[in-house]
Amino acid sequence: MFPLRRFRIEDESMRPTLEPGDYVLVNRWAYRVRRPRRGDLVVVRDPELSDRFLVKRVSETEASTQIPLEGDNAAVSRDSRAFGAVPLDRIVGKVWLRLKP
Repeated sequence: MFPLRRFRIEDESMRPTLEPGDYVLVNRWAYRVRRPRRGDLVVVRDPELSDRFLVKRVSETEASTQIPLEGDNAAVSRDSRAFGAVPLDRIVGKVWLRLKP
């Protein structure tokens, strides 16, 4: 498995940090040796729609196997406030780089 993968931003939930149409480069190996930290931008498999990916910010880090996530644009973001904390194994990787189209 190649460690880097590109994802396209589809919605406005991470505005102003990420805009619809932006791409992000994700390190899929980032959390092999450490847990996500508060403030990290991550790509996660959507807990409600298994064929979709979401980009969110880690809002807390607890000593559990679940991580709460939030979008930067709270007014339009579907995140842990709607579907709860996400299991660690749903996190695809850490956003390393934003790419403009």
